[in-house]
Order: sequence, then structure tokens, then C-alpha cells
Amino acid sequence: MSPEHLLTLVESGENSRVEFKTTPVRNESLAKVIVAFANMKGGQVLVGVADDRTITGVEDIPAWMDKIIQICRNTITPSLIPDLTTVAHQGKKVLIITVDSGLHKPYKVKSSNRYYIRAGAVAIEPTQEELIRLLQEGAQFHFEISSLPGTELADLDPLKWGYYCRELRDLEDEPHPTRLLYNLQLMDAEGALTVVGNLFFGRQPSRTLPQAGLELNAFDGSDVTAPLLDSLTLTETIPESIQAGLAFVRRNSRHRPVFNADQTHRHDVPDYEPFVIRELLVNSFAHRDWSIFGQRIRLHLFRDRLELFSPGSLPNTLNLDRALAGVSYYRNPLIAQLLKDYGLMDRLGRGLPKVLKHYQEQGLPAPHFDNGSDFFGVALTNRDQLSLDYDRVRH
Repeated sequence: MSPEHLLTLVESGENSRVEFKTTPVRNESLAKVIVAFANMKGGQVLVGVADDRTITGVEDIPAWMDKIIQICRNTITPSLIPDLTTVAHQGKKVLIITVDSGLHKPYKVKSSNRYYIRAGAVAIEPTQEELIRLLQEGAQFHFEISSLPGTELADLDPLKWGYYCRELRDLEDEPHPTRLLYNLQLMDAEGALTVVGNLFFGRQPSRTLPQAGLELNAFDGSDVTAPLLDSLTLTETIPESIQAGLAFVRRNSRHRPVFNADQTHRHDVPDYEPFVIRELLVNSFAHRDWSIFGQRIRLHLFRDRLELFSPGSLPNTLNLDRALAGVSYYRNPLIAQLLKDYGLMDRLGRGLPKVLKHYQEQGLPAPHFDNGSDFFGVALTNRDQLSLDYDRVRH
């Protein structure tokens, strides 16, 4: 880091990625900040800078570096190794502790046995839901196998379960299949349905899991203030929601007649290719963060585009470039396996690459993907709208 960059950070003040500390500082106070950064998106601790942005400097840099390494190894669990550098300004040295977003979340301060996350310019303890998400990011817990209190075998739809056993898995369908449901992690040891069991075989999935289902809206315009043409809120199982989503897009889209070069054969081209919608819906249900309450997967149809929103960003170390290249990591491996059983995905990570290849071969604008901090979104341009624009230019 250059002195100019240091001054820029100092002048900007503390924020979600920058913390100031002056010496002396307690080990636990420093560990708390480092843990909060590691549990979030990372950050930098500037040791030798006061809260009022005065650069006070640090004496005996080697001793401080050793102290910080010991804190990260012995006071924080799991241990981590930060990047330590120094920057000199007007004869004073500032020690920069750079903490990356951790791969083995959640991190905690061992002495207090407490977890911390960064919220603005402070470190706070996470809520239960936030801690669950940290555990998911660290691959230590899958929310999909959480039990749903108050549910029992009677909440399972026997027709859906029987179809799955007979037609998709060739499993013996028992009159009271609690043992098989338990072995497949669709029910816990006390007889309550798990999240995944409810999402695929529940009679009313949204009764105990309000975020289950799919919201569908078609607008007569280019934003959500336009009049509604069609609207539907689905609270069904995942396979039923995906099929209903496909039907909704088909019902509210146009099919443009296209002739071959000799004008002898005609075929209809839809605004949105069905397999593309299926792949995107399947990915949304397979990868969404089910621990986020109060939000369903949403599909909005506008005159010029389709938008799909799924709660939760891409899981763990999977970033957008890797996802689009076909690298797969499943936040919900059981949901992914069941979707494969239903013939809706192959678990090879080919879904998004196939979508991109289709748009490239058709000479269409590529889908726009947005991996936000707490959501994943995609927008598709309406093919019919592109044809209309082309016709206007041609004439």
C-alpha cells in the first residue's frame, strides 16, 4: 500500500471494510474486529490510526506483527493468517492488517466463544439466521436438512411421495415410510419433516416454510408500476412451482412466425426459449438460500425483458465467472439430487453454459447476471422486442 492510498483510507473514515486502532489495544478487541471481517467480505485494520483520523503510528513493528499472528492463531478459531504490511507517513509507521473473507466460516473469538459480523463500522453478534448462513458458507451446515417443528408424517402428501418412489427411484413404498424418509433426510429422528422433505413432498409447503413457492407477475410496461396483466403466487412444491412458472411464461409470451429463406416453411419462435426458462428456474430453486425468510423466488415479465430473482448470493467460493463457466457448488445438495431425480437437472454444472451458448448461437444479447450480497438475479431481453427494434431500423 502506498502512502497516498493510506491517506485516502484514513480520510474516508471507518466503514464496513476499514477499522482504526491505536496502541495499546486489547487482544480480544483486535480479535473481534478480525473475526468480523473474516465472517463477512474481508477488510483492513489500520493499527496506528485514531478514531479522529489522526495518524499516531506504531512502535516496535516486529513485536506487533508477532502479537497479531499469535492472536489469529490462538485467540481466533478456526485460526487464520492475515496479510501484514507497514506504511510510513511523516516518520510514523502504520501497521496494516488485511483480512480476506474466510473460507471456513464462521470464525469466533475463542476466549468469549462469540461470533461477530461487520455491520457498518462496528462488529456485532449475528442473529440466528445470520449464523446459519455463515455455517452454510463454511459448508458446515445445510439448512435444507433442518427440521420443521410442528410437522409430522401426516403433512406429507402420499400421492407425491408414492409417485417419487415408484416412478423415479423404484423404491418400495411402505404404508408408513418413516424409516425410508429418515434415511433420505426428508424426515428427522422425531418424525418431523425437514426443509427439503417439505419442499418436495409437503401437502402445504408454505404453512411451515413461508418462503416456499414462487411469485409470478406480468406487467404491461417496462417497470413494476405498469398495470398487471397476470399475477400468481404459488405455494406448491418445487417441481410443481417450476412447471407452473414455465406455463406462466408461455401464457404471457408471444410466438413470432419465422419463415425459411425460400418462404416455404414456417416455425414459431417464442419470446423466451422454454429450456432457458427451465434452466434458470431450476437453478434458482437449487441454489437459493432457504434460510432467508420473508422472500420467495420472483419472476417478473415486462414488455421488453424477463427478470428472475432468487434470495441469497452464490454460495461459498463460487463466483459469477466460475458459475458461468460450469463450475458447480451446491448450497443444497439434496435439493439438487431430487431435481436430478425428477429429470430437471443433471448436476454437471451445464445449465448456465448451455443458456449462454444458446444466446450466442442465436446472435442475441447475453443474459445479464447480477450476484448481489443477498440475492442472485438474471435478466433476459425479449426476443420479440429485438425483432421490433430491428424492423423499425430497417424501415
